[in-house]
Amino acid sequence: MEKLWTTMMRFAQRLTDRRGQGTVEYLGLVLAVGALLLAVSVQVKGGGAGIGGQISKSMEKAISSIAQP
Repeated sequence: MEKLWTTMMRFAQRLTDRRGQGTVEYLGLVLAVGALLLAVSVQVKGGGAGIGGQISKSMEKAISSIAQP
């Protein structure tokens, strides 16, 4: 029982640890800027042909490959 308690306490400490928080915030910022650029490029080119359509298709493909097991 003591081992279980120790494991639970270590897990709780990991959840409250702030190391790496800056990296997560920068990643969120990069994703937000990327989404903004994607939206603007699709709007400018109409989404079908051109760079906007290529970026949109590439992003959809990348997200699909991550979501698939």
